[in-house]
Amino acid sequence: MANDTKQSSGVQELIDRLHQEGVAQGQSEADALLKEARKQSMTLLDNAQREAEEILARARTESAGIVENGNQALRLASRDVLLKLREAFHDEFESRVRRLVGPTLQDDKFLQQLILEIARRATPKDSSRQLQVLLPAEKVTAEELAGEVAEMRPGTLSHFVLGLAADVLREGLSFGVSDDPSPGVLVRIVQDDVQVELTDETISALLLQYLAPRFRAILEKEA
Repeated sequence: MANDTKQSSGVQELIDRLHQEGVAQGQSEADALLKEARKQSMTLLDNAQREAEEILARARTESAGIVENGNQALRLASRDVLLKLREAFHDEFESRVRRLVGPTLQDDKFLQQLILEIARRATPKDSSRQLQVLLPAEKVTAEELAGEVAEMRPGTLSHFVLGLAADVLREGLSFGVSDDPSPGVLVRIVQDDVQVELTDETISALLLQYLAPRFRAILEKEA
């Protein structure tokens, strides 16, 4: 009986020891698993953090590129708009110059001053050479030029020209009527059949040759 009790006690001790060893081993394995899990979780966390930072860096780079591309597109668009505005202003300036020259050449007082200046500057030094000033047909007719000063209404271009003709004819300058409908006058060297046009087109072109570059320079300076 005592022997049975002793055996029973030994078996219980063995069971207890196996249990304790199993618990200890299980705890050890559990600790190892927990440690490994923590290590893996830290690795995953570090990887996730690194990937997040890389994604954020790429996003910032792409965002900066988008912003720069947008700014560049705006600069190009602004430049194109500015160029178009400059050209529009330049075209309008040329158009206004032409619109101003035409009516000015139709003004009798201006034509009288122009004719006087031509008579002063263009009278040939060689008396054998003849200059002829051709006047616009809408201002003076051939019949009027063939008439007398007394027959013309004072203040008209025909009255002025007939009054001037007596003084300049003997200096080699005569007057006629132009076939060109453009406003202005023509100066012709009779012997050489050379003609100088002082019309709205030629005077506008001359003015624009001088004024247009200066106007463009002002536009570029203001911009």
